[in-house]
Amino acid sequence: MERTYPIIIIYNGELDLIEQACDIDSALYGFNQQQKDEIIMLDKVHGYQTLSGVQTPPLNAKELAYLVKDYLAKEGQCCLGKIDSLTPAQAFTLLAID
Repeated sequence: MERTYPIIIIYNGELDLIEQACDIDSALYGFNQQQKDEIIMLDKVHGYQTLSGVQTPPLNAKELAYLVKDYLAKEGQCCLGKIDSLTPAQAFTLLAID
């Protein structure tokens, strides 16, 4: 299954954005195989999947909202308090990679 970009990578309670295929290697630099096996990717076409392309159960809307709010707060965004649940499409829009 070919990946479609951009993608959201979720690992260890945080997320990262990968906008192009060439960015994935640098984002995963230093990860051992066990850590890579725990990564969940979210893209607009295939939904939630592992790095190897296996479908995984989706995060619930509240979990996704928490991760997106945390990411945006670390990026200096404010006024995030009213966000309590998000669909994947809304997450991509808020992260400005829609």
